[in-house]
Amino acid sequence: MSNLNRENAYRWVKNERIYILVNSKGKVLHTAEDRTCDGNFITDSILEDLAAECFED
Repeated sequence: MSNLNRENAYRWVKNERIYILVNSKGKVLHTAEDRTCDGNFITDSILEDLAAECFED
């Protein structure tokens, strides 16, 4: 789950139910928690939308 381009280099790190968006320097940009019972609610599409929000001007 990563996106690397010239302007914004980031990756999602998953730790159980927690997803952490970090940039190429290791700075935490966003945190998301999957609070569903089955642990399958957060999809790659949702993570990409959340990441895009971090880079909006």
